[in-house]
Amino acid sequence: MPVTAQIAIFAIGVITLGSGIWLLLHLRDVARLFRSEPDISVGPGQKQASRGFTWMMLALFNAGWIIALVFWTVVIEGSA
Repeated sequence: MPVTAQIAIFAIGVITLGSGIWLLLHLRDVARLFRSEPDISVGPGQKQASRGFTWMMLALFNAGWIIALVFWTVVIEGSA
């Protein structure tokens, strides 16, 4: 495997981990995105992050695990 591919895999992992940790630390902001759902209520406290930034972090996290799943599938099929 070329070094650039290993660096890309590591970078995707770091970005996914970072965005996942951010989402866990800002659960109140994530709940604000889905406030229209009757089962989700936002706790007390001040708003910390913008809606756009929260959507971006959610998109980065989802893109990261989807890319990891695709990579895993390609590697498994290549070794079989």
